[in-house]
Amino acid sequence: MPDINTHCEISLKRTGKDYRKLHEWIDEPKKFLGVNHRIERHSFNEAYKEFIKKEFGERAIVEWLFHIVIDNLETANKYAIEVYNKAYGSVSIDFKGKEIIGCKFIKKYANSSNQTYFKKSLNKRVD
Repeated sequence: MPDINTHCEISLKRTGKDYRKLHEWIDEPKKFLGVNHRIERHSFNEAYKEFIKKEFGERAIVEWLFHIVIDNLETANKYAIEVYNKAYGSVSIDFKGKEIIGCKFIKKYANSSNQTYFKKSLNKRVD
């Protein structure tokens, strides 16, 4: 899982603000829950959303959600290494408006196809 400094650097690059107090708040349960700290503050719900908006500002909600996603992507990659003995070099997600329309997984290990790409069918189903 990325440390606080990594989360802050990502926020700073994306927004011009590091959101350090927010990232510290998100990971604060680590002090008493250790590796299981993600049971707190690491899932979307309206109570956390409203608290973050009040304490850190509306834009901090986006940084909170990216924090969660980044933590989980890193964990998924670590788990892929354990389970498949392999890892991804990068993962990219494509959006159209508000929805995901594609995901690309670029592999960094030998003897495999270079990438896997999912693209959502944009055709509407007619019943």
